[in-house]
Formats: sequence, C-alpha cells, structure tokens
Amino acid sequence: MAERLCVRDDPTLGALVVLLAVVAGFAIWVGLIWSGNPPPVTEMVTPRGETVTLFGEGVYRFNDVFRAWAFRAQDWVMVLALLVALWAALAMRGGRALAVLMAALGFVAYGYAVLVFSAALDWVFPIHVAAFALAVLTLWRAGGDVRRLMERPGMPRGLLAAFMVVAGIGTAAVWGPVLLAELTAAQTPHRLGSQTTPVTQALDLGVLVPFSLVAAALVMRRRASGHVVALPILGVLIFLVPTVVAATILQMQAGIEFELFELIGPIGAVVALGLLAGLFLRAYLVALREQEQE
Repeated sequence: MAERLCVRDDPTLGALVVLLAVVAGFAIWVGLIWSGNPPPVTEMVTPRGETVTLFGEGVYRFNDVFRAWAFRAQDWVMVLALLVALWAALAMRGGRALAVLMAALGFVAYGYAVLVFSAALDWVFPIHVAAFALAVLTLWRAGGDVRRLMERPGMPRGLLAAFMVVAGIGTAAVWGPVLLAELTAAQTPHRLGSQTTPVTQALDLGVLVPFSLVAAALVMRRRASGHVVALPILGVLIFLVPTVVAATILQMQAGIEFELFELIGPIGAVVALGLLAGLFLRAYLVALREQEQE
C-alpha cells in the first residue's frame, strides 16, 4: 500500500497535489507581487474604538500592518511547504513519502484556514478557499494510505503520545489564560488589530489542542488513525517555526515592537514545539526506512 504515491501509481493523489500546488502557487504569486489600488483610508477605527494602520497594498491591503506582514511571511513558507509536498508526491516513494506529504499538507491546510477566516476580504478570497478545500481533500486522500501503513509495528508511540499531550496542553496554556483574562476584564485581545475575532487563537484552541490530545490517546491505544492525526499536526508545528521567525523579523523591521512575554510565550513556544516536532517526524522516517529494508 505504501508504494502508491506517485502520479503513475496513484493518479488521483498525484493530480490533487499538482492541482493544489497550481492553485496555491497562483495565490502566493499574487500575494507577493500584486500591488493593487490602495484602500480609501490608511487608518480605521475598530468596533472597539481602537485606531489601527492598514497595510495599504497588495491582497492584504485591508489588513492591519502586523497581520499583513504575518501573511506575507506565511506565503514565503507556503512555497517551501508546497515544494516539499510536490517532491514527496512525485519524486519519493514508499512510506517515508507518505509521512512527508502528510506533514506538508497539514501546514498547507492550516495556513489557508488562517487566510480564509482571518484575512480581510479581497478578490483573492475565492482562491484561498479553493486552496484550503484542495488541501483538506488531498490530506484525506493521502490519509487512507497512511492509516494502512501505520498498522505495522515499529511506529513511534510512547514519546510521541507524550509530545502530543505537551503540544496540546502547551498551546492551551499559551493562549487560554491570557484570552480569558482579557475577556473577563472586558479588554480588547492583544494584537487583535483590524480583526473582530482572534482567529489564530480560535484555530489553535479549537483544532490543534483537541486533535493533539485525540492523537495522543489513539497512539497510546496503538490505533493507526492516531498517526494519521499526528503527522499533519507535526507538519503544522514544524513549518510554523520559519513562519513565526520570518513574520517577527518583518514586523520588527516595520516598526512593530514586541513585549518580552510575547517573545518568551507564544513565539518561544512555537519554536520549541516545532523543533521537537521535527525530531518526531525524523523518528517516523527512520522507522519507515527500517520497515522498507526488511
């Protein structure tokens, strides 16, 4: 089953990956080079009475400066994720290709979920929706082969389950208490900017946290579906490292100042979890290579 991972062996999966790369690649190209007309205003007053400066150019022109630079950074890292997905689907074979593909697709799906639900509406919105839908569909297609592959012995288990618990609880600890404190005190959430809802926190708390805990439980029970859930989460954590680092650098160059708790808390946690996730993805690749050599 693990050998079904290239255009000639699994045309549907290969076609989905290529189509996803084309659609997402066009969205990224537009996001990076299209300047567009500037918005009619350079600043806006939010419903909470705060004045925010708009980015003013490109497809992220209606977003605040902080968030627009974050989207720009994500676009650059998305190029890397799509190249990894294409390489895994078209050049690699076997179980390691499936693991790499699932990890890359996890970040692509997460990234376009952020854009669909967070970026201010512009004409590129339907393309982002299409990329998000294709990423989810491709992830589902690849997940079937991964589930059959992970039924074999030798996959990471105890330490992986522990890491999934740490990732879930750690993410909840980084976002949850601060958000609850702000809401309890009737304060505007930090860095809300031009948004009306903290979408990143919603996705992390509503998707990454519960699915990390579900993955941990399934992996400990030796369920193959646990690995199907764990691999995309590992991919999200891995690719978030360069995304957050690049976004922070671009934002600081734009004159945005960060408080110490931001560098130690959300940013530091993302980097630490991402580096550990890379080690666990490597453990998958080692285990799968040993299986192929038997």
